[in-house]
Amino acid sequence: MLTKALPLLILAVVAAACSSAPSESVGHENPERAVVVWFGAVDGGDAITASGAVNNESLALILGIENDLDSDMVADYLDSGVPLDIQAAYWSSFSAGFSEFSSRPISTLTVGESERFTAEGVEFASVPVSGGVGKDSVVIARMTPGGAWQVDLVASLGDGFAQLLASEYASLPDNEGGERIRVSYTTVVVPSLWAAMADGSFGDDFTRIALALIEEVGSES
Repeated sequence: MLTKALPLLILAVVAAACSSAPSESVGHENPERAVVVWFGAVDGGDAITASGAVNNESLALILGIENDLDSDMVADYLDSGVPLDIQAAYWSSFSAGFSEFSSRPISTLTVGESERFTAEGVEFASVPVSGGVGKDSVVIARMTPGGAWQVDLVASLGDGFAQLLASEYASLPDNEGGERIRVSYTTVVVPSLWAAMADGSFGDDFTRIALALIEEVGSES
């Protein structure tokens, strides 16, 4: 899904980091609403609302990879949430990066009707997004245990992050922080990778890397 996810991938790569109190991840009543609220909050500078529309652990894992954070810090983010000032810096860069790349704010994109499916016992939805540069994009949302919907960054940005996720997993230390991240790979990353493959927008290279990582995670579980 590199061509479809490229606008979102570019955004993620330009994000920055900082520190303060975490926000609560709440979700929304349907996948489309989660994406619309996320887009609007990103452009509106509302870090709490933006992060409330996104799966907590997927955000922590992506931030950890992008900023080369140590395992203990990522583990803390997985348990306690990403600090508010880091969220604010991330979403500010996200918004600016998208506007520069697409010559329009992300909140002006058109969000279409989602297609729902199940991967590894988790409910997901592919939400089509149009109006950006090049081909239309897809944002993948994930249902929470409570039935709300959140954007899944790992699934949505999978094509650009699959190799990075695999490299990160291979280098995890044998300590408490590393073990916490391994748990997140089992419960979050593996279902997200299956969801991205089920969506069918990513290419063969992504599938090869994703399947190899899934096998490695499974062998250590």
